[in-house]
Formats: sequence, structure tokens, C-alpha cells
Amino acid sequence: MNNALQETLGWAGAVMLLAAFALTSYGIWAGTSMEYQLLNLVGSVLLAIYTYLKRAYPNTVLNVIWVVISMVAILRIFI
Repeated sequence: MNNALQETLGWAGAVMLLAAFALTSYGIWAGTSMEYQLLNLVGSVLLAIYTYLKRAYPNTVLNVIWVVISMVAILRIFI
């Protein structure tokens, strides 16, 4: 994967996580909303890929855990 694509993935993931946090913190989205959880999920997947490619493994583990938390939250919305 070329460097420009890697950087794009990293920046897109970071922006998504920050947007989800801001929208929830300002009361625009609920922390239990599907929009929030999906933005968290996609953002953390992108950052997990980026940090893995950069060999920043502690950050990769953090983002994989974030993915799992988001997936469980999404499942709870449907159950």
C-alpha cells in the first residue's frame, strides 16, 4: 500500500473519531445512537489499519478494542 493511501486512511480515521466524539459531547448525537457507533467503528477500523501498517502495535491494539466495543454496542442496538 502506498504512503499517500496510508496517510489518507490515518487522517480519515482520526477525523471520524474526533467528529463522533464532538457530536456526542455537544449533545447532537446520543452515545447510544447508530450514527455515533458506526462513525466510531469505521474510524477505529481505519486507524487500526493505519497503525498496524506503521507498526505502532500498542495503538493498533487500542483501536481493535475500540472496534470490538463499537460492534458490541451496535449489536445491543438491534437486540
